[in-house]
Amino acid sequence: MNGVIYYTEIPEMYKNKRMEHMIGEKLLETGLKKEYGLNLKYEPRARGEHGKPFFTLQPRIHYNISHSGKYVVCVFAGEEVGIDIQEHKEVNYARLLERMVPAAMIREILEADSLQKAFFAQWVLREAYIKWTGEGFSRDVRTIPMDQGFYLMLDLDPGYSGAVWSENPMELRWEYVEVQLP
Repeated sequence: MNGVIYYTEIPEMYKNKRMEHMIGEKLLETGLKKEYGLNLKYEPRARGEHGKPFFTLQPRIHYNISHSGKYVVCVFAGEEVGIDIQEHKEVNYARLLERMVPAAMIREILEADSLQKAFFAQWVLREAYIKWTGEGFSRDVRTIPMDQGFYLMLDLDPGYSGAVWSENPMELRWEYVEVQLP
Protein backbone atom coordinates (compact mmCIF):
# COMPACT_ATOMS: atom_id res chain seq x y z
CA MET A 1 0.00 0.00 0.00
CA ASN A 2 1.13 3.52 -0.72
CA GLY A 3 0.48 6.66 1.25
CA VAL A 4 1.49 10.27 0.96
CA ILE A 5 2.35 12.81 3.63
CA TYR A 6 1.72 16.45 2.85
CA TYR A 7 3.71 18.64 5.20
CA THR A 8 4.69 22.21 5.83
CA GLU A 9 6.58 24.42 8.20
CA ILE A 10 4.35 26.97 9.85
CA PRO A 11 5.18 30.31 8.18
CA GLU A 12 6.76 32.88 10.48
CA MET A 13 3.73 35.18 10.17
CA TYR A 14 1.50 32.44 11.68
CA LYS A 15 3.79 31.31 14.53
CA ASN A 16 2.31 31.60 18.01
CA LYS A 17 -1.09 32.48 16.54
CA ARG A 18 -2.70 29.05 17.00
CA MET A 19 -3.15 28.54 13.26
CA GLU A 20 -2.14 24.86 13.18
CA HIS A 21 -5.69 23.59 12.65
CA MET A 22 -6.30 25.92 9.71
CA ILE A 23 -2.92 25.01 8.20
CA GLY A 24 -3.80 21.30 8.60
CA GLU A 25 -7.07 21.93 6.75
CA LYS A 26 -5.13 23.67 3.97
CA LEU A 27 -2.84 20.62 3.66
CA LEU A 28 -5.93 18.40 3.55
CA GLU A 29 -7.47 20.59 0.84
CA THR A 30 -4.25 20.65 -1.22
CA GLY A 31 -3.62 16.90 -0.94
CA LEU A 32 -7.21 15.98 -1.73
CA LYS A 33 -7.08 18.07 -4.89
CA LYS A 34 -3.63 16.88 -6.05
CA GLU A 35 -4.00 13.19 -5.18
CA TYR A 36 -7.68 12.60 -5.97
CA GLY A 37 -8.89 15.61 -8.00
CA LEU A 38 -11.50 16.41 -5.33
CA ASN A 39 -12.48 19.76 -3.85
CA LEU A 40 -12.59 19.69 -0.04
CA LYS A 41 -15.52 22.11 0.16
CA TYR A 42 -17.70 19.59 -1.71
CA GLU A 43 -16.69 16.56 0.36
CA PRO A 44 -18.85 16.13 3.45
CA ARG A 45 -17.17 14.83 6.56
CA ALA A 46 -18.38 13.21 9.73
CA ARG A 47 -16.74 11.99 12.92
CA GLY A 48 -16.48 8.49 14.29
CA GLU A 49 -17.54 7.47 17.79
CA HIS A 50 -14.42 8.99 19.38
CA GLY A 51 -14.08 11.97 17.04
CA LYS A 52 -11.93 10.69 14.17
CA PRO A 53 -12.97 12.58 11.01
CA PHE A 54 -13.71 10.83 7.73
CA PHE A 55 -15.15 11.59 4.31
CA THR A 56 -18.73 10.35 4.16
CA LEU A 57 -18.82 9.98 0.35
CA GLN A 58 -15.24 8.79 -0.16
CA PRO A 59 -14.84 5.56 1.84
CA ARG A 60 -11.55 4.68 0.09
CA ILE A 61 -9.82 7.93 1.06
CA HIS A 62 -8.45 8.03 4.59
CA TYR A 63 -6.49 10.83 6.18
CA ASN A 64 -5.09 12.01 9.47
CA ILE A 65 -3.50 15.28 10.58
CA SER A 66 -0.95 16.12 13.26
CA HIS A 67 1.02 19.19 14.28
CA SER A 68 3.70 20.07 16.76
CA GLY A 69 6.31 22.79 16.98
CA LYS A 70 6.96 24.23 13.55
CA TYR A 71 5.43 21.36 11.52
CA VAL A 72 1.99 20.34 10.33
CA VAL A 73 1.49 17.01 8.52
CA CYS A 74 -1.45 15.34 6.76
CA VAL A 75 -1.26 11.71 5.64
CA PHE A 76 -3.50 10.17 2.95
CA ALA A 77 -3.94 6.43 2.40
CA GLY A 78 -6.34 3.88 0.95
CA GLU A 79 -7.00 2.42 4.40
CA GLU A 80 -7.36 3.72 7.94
CA VAL A 81 -4.20 5.54 8.98
CA GLY A 82 -2.91 7.49 11.97
CA ILE A 83 -0.02 9.94 12.13
CA ASP A 84 1.59 11.78 14.99
CA ILE A 85 4.52 14.13 15.22
CA GLN A 86 5.90 15.66 18.37
CA GLU A 87 8.51 18.28 19.09
CA HIS A 88 10.83 17.14 21.86
CA LYS A 89 10.34 19.15 25.04
CA GLU A 90 11.48 18.69 28.59
CA VAL A 91 8.71 17.02 30.56
CA ASN A 92 8.39 14.95 33.72
CA TYR A 93 9.30 11.71 31.91
CA ALA A 94 8.81 9.35 34.85
CA ARG A 95 5.34 10.68 35.67
CA LEU A 96 4.14 10.62 32.05
CA LEU A 97 5.60 7.17 31.38
CA GLU A 98 3.45 5.76 34.20
CA ARG A 99 0.35 6.74 32.18
CA MET A 100 1.83 5.94 28.76
CA VAL A 101 3.65 2.59 28.71
CA PRO A 102 3.37 -0.75 30.53
CA ALA A 103 5.19 -0.75 33.87
CA ALA A 104 7.80 -3.19 32.50
CA MET A 105 8.96 -0.59 29.92
CA ILE A 106 9.39 2.41 32.21
CA ARG A 107 12.87 1.55 33.52
CA GLU A 108 14.10 0.64 30.01
CA ILE A 109 13.07 4.05 28.67
CA LEU A 110 14.38 5.99 31.68
CA GLU A 111 17.77 4.27 31.29
CA ALA A 112 17.99 4.69 27.48
CA ASP A 113 21.04 6.41 26.01
CA SER A 114 18.74 9.18 24.80
CA LEU A 115 15.85 9.41 27.26
CA GLN A 116 14.14 12.14 25.23
CA LYS A 117 14.32 10.18 21.97
CA ALA A 118 13.10 6.93 23.60
CA PHE A 119 10.27 8.74 25.39
CA PHE A 120 9.01 10.58 22.32
CA ALA A 121 9.27 7.46 20.14
CA GLN A 122 6.79 5.77 22.49
CA TRP A 123 4.63 8.90 22.58
CA VAL A 124 4.22 9.17 18.81
CA LEU A 125 3.81 5.41 18.32
CA ARG A 126 1.00 5.23 20.84
CA GLU A 127 -0.74 8.36 19.62
CA ALA A 128 -0.49 7.27 15.96
CA TYR A 129 -2.03 3.93 16.99
CA ILE A 130 -5.08 5.45 18.70
CA LYS A 131 -5.53 7.83 15.78
CA TRP A 132 -5.34 4.87 13.36
CA THR A 133 -7.96 2.86 15.25
CA GLY A 134 -10.12 5.92 15.91
CA GLU A 135 -10.21 5.11 19.62
CA GLY A 136 -8.51 8.31 20.65
CA PHE A 137 -7.74 8.66 24.32
CA SER A 138 -10.79 6.57 25.20
CA ARG A 139 -8.22 3.76 25.25
CA ASP A 140 -5.58 3.31 27.93
CA VAL A 141 -2.46 3.74 25.79
CA ARG A 142 -0.51 1.39 28.09
CA THR A 143 -2.55 -1.49 26.65
CA ILE A 144 -1.70 -0.91 22.99
CA PRO A 145 -0.56 -4.15 21.32
CA MET A 146 2.62 -3.19 19.49
CA ASP A 147 2.29 -6.26 17.25
CA GLN A 148 -1.02 -5.30 15.59
CA GLY A 149 -1.00 -3.48 12.29
CA PHE A 150 2.07 -1.85 10.82
CA TYR A 151 3.98 1.23 11.89
CA LEU A 152 6.76 3.36 10.52
CA MET A 153 8.92 5.78 12.46
CA LEU A 154 9.29 8.97 10.44
CA ASP A 155 12.68 10.45 9.64
CA LEU A 156 12.34 14.04 10.87
CA ASP A 157 14.57 16.90 11.91
CA PRO A 158 16.52 16.49 15.16
CA GLY A 159 14.29 17.38 18.07
CA TYR A 160 11.19 15.80 16.49
CA SER A 161 9.69 12.32 16.47
CA GLY A 162 6.95 10.98 14.25
CA ALA A 163 5.12 7.77 13.43
CA VAL A 164 2.48 6.46 11.04
CA TRP A 165 0.33 3.44 11.83
CA SER A 166 -1.90 1.41 9.49
CA GLU A 167 -3.24 -2.11 9.07
CA ASN A 168 -0.82 -3.06 6.27
CA PRO A 169 2.75 -2.17 5.33
CA MET A 170 2.88 1.21 3.66
CA GLU A 171 5.37 3.05 1.50
CA LEU A 172 5.23 6.78 2.02
CA ARG A 173 5.91 9.65 -0.32
CA TRP A 174 6.49 13.14 1.05
CA GLU A 175 5.09 16.33 -0.52
CA TYR A 176 6.12 19.74 0.80
CA VAL A 177 3.52 22.53 0.53
CA GLU A 178 3.98 26.27 1.09
CA VAL A 179 0.81 27.22 2.94
CA GLN A 180 -0.76 30.63 2.49
CA LEU A 181 -4.03 31.28 4.24
CA PRO A 182 -6.50 33.82 2.82
